[in-house]
Amino acid sequence: MIKKIIFAAFFILSTLFAQTDGGVKNNEKAPEISAKDLEGKSVKLDEFKNKVIVIRFWEKGCHHCMMEMPKLQELQNEYSEDLAVIGINSDNSIEDMKAFQDEYKITFTLLKDDLDITKKRYGVVVVPTMFIIDKNGTVKYKIFGMSSWEKSREKILEVL
Repeated sequence: MIKKIIFAAFFILSTLFAQTDGGVKNNEKAPEISAKDLEGKSVKLDEFKNKVIVIRFWEKGCHHCMMEMPKLQELQNEYSEDLAVIGINSDNSIEDMKAFQDEYKITFTLLKDDLDITKKRYGVVVVPTMFIIDKNGTVKYKIFGMSSWEKSREKILEVL
């Protein structure tokens, strides 16, 4: 019981800390990403011009991350002309990320942030964390930690 209370307190405090941490703020220009796709190619935000971009920081051991990635894929499929979903992972190996991609049939861009550069630029201290960026490259929403999918989806659709 005490372990559960300590875990809950840690989770709440880390989420609150994440929300007050540095990094990009709402209504600021989104920082450039510094990560490579699963084939080793560098990817830049400019490649997604005129699209709403959802950047999702995730890792394979995160239960909430794993639950929402297929939902993000569904949204990507539905709004492929106007939406670009990017999953950024700093913790898992390329092999684990490829296995995840195959298992869940993920077709949106998955990036490996080996040096945590993008994670630091965005001020990410907890996963999952999601940034919703409008077509002008401005961060409209930051969603730290666990949030209901309905609320996240609503915010993405609002920016679309």
